[in-house]
Amino acid sequence: MTIIAKIANIKSQLSPSAQKIAALILQQPAVVVSLSSLQLAQQANVGQSSIVKFTQKLGFSGFPTFKNAIKEELTRQQAIGNDPQQLQNQISASDTLVTIAQKLAHQKTDAIIETTNAIDEQNLKNIVALFINADRIQLVGFGHSAVVAKDFSAKLLTLGMMAIAEQDCQNQIEIANTLGATDIQCHICYDGNHQHALLAANNAKNKGATIIALTSVHASPLRQLAQFSLDTLAIETSNQTQSQPHNYSLASHAAQQALTDLLFMALTQQPQHLAQ
Repeated sequence: MTIIAKIANIKSQLSPSAQKIAALILQQPAVVVSLSSLQLAQQANVGQSSIVKFTQKLGFSGFPTFKNAIKEELTRQQAIGNDPQQLQNQISASDTLVTIAQKLAHQKTDAIIETTNAIDEQNLKNIVALFINADRIQLVGFGHSAVVAKDFSAKLLTLGMMAIAEQDCQNQIEIANTLGATDIQCHICYDGNHQHALLAANNAKNKGATIIALTSVHASPLRQLAQFSLDTLAIETSNQTQSQPHNYSLASHAAQQALTDLLFMALTQQPQHLAQ
C-alpha cells in the first residue's frame, strides 16, 4: 500500500490532531513535502510534537524520513502519468474521449490496487467464513451500488447460496426484519450514510444478524453498526455529473466490484463446504 493510501485508510481512526494532519497531507501532498515540521504544524493548527507522533505512527523515525518517502511516492506517480495534485480535476469538459478513457483507466486501476492492498487477510478470511456459514445473505445497495449488489447476488446463487438483493428500499427493510442470528446483511455503499441502509442495518442487527460493510474508510454510522468491514479506497474526483448520485465516483464502483469479485473467488475455493 502507498503511504498516501495508508493515511486515507487509517484517517478515521486517528486522534483529532492527527486527522487534521492527515487531511492536509491528503489534500496537498506536493505542498506538504516543501514544508518543515513546524510549518506543517502551523498549517494544520496542531503542535509540532503531533507531527512527529503522526509520522512515527506510520512507521517512520521522524518527519524528514516521512517527507522523503512522500517525495519518492509522488515522483513514481508522476512518472506513470498519475499526479495526485491533478486527481481532483482529472477529467474536464475540454478532454478528448481518448484522454477521458486514459484518465478513467488510471482512476479505476488506482482504486482497485489501493483497495486490494489495504485488505487485512485474516479479516477477509473471517468474512468469507461468515458467508459460508450463513443461512441467508441479504445484500444491500442503493443507486450504482445496487448494480454491484445484484451482480454479487447472481454469483452467489451459482454457488447454491441463498442471496437476496432487492433494490426497493421498503423491500430491503422488510427483508431485514426477517433475518436472524444465522444470517448476514452485507452493505455495498459509498459513504455509509444512506438512511434506508441504516434502518435496514439497525433492524437486522436487532434481530441478531451479522452486519458486514463494503464502504469507504471515512467514519460513518454504518461503519459503527457493522461488526466487519472491507474498505473501498477511491480518490474522489470532479468527474461527477448531475445524473450521478451525490458523492459517487466510477473509481468507487470499481473498488466495490473488486471486493465482491474477490469474495466470490474466495468462496469458490470452498466447494466441499458449499455442496453440503
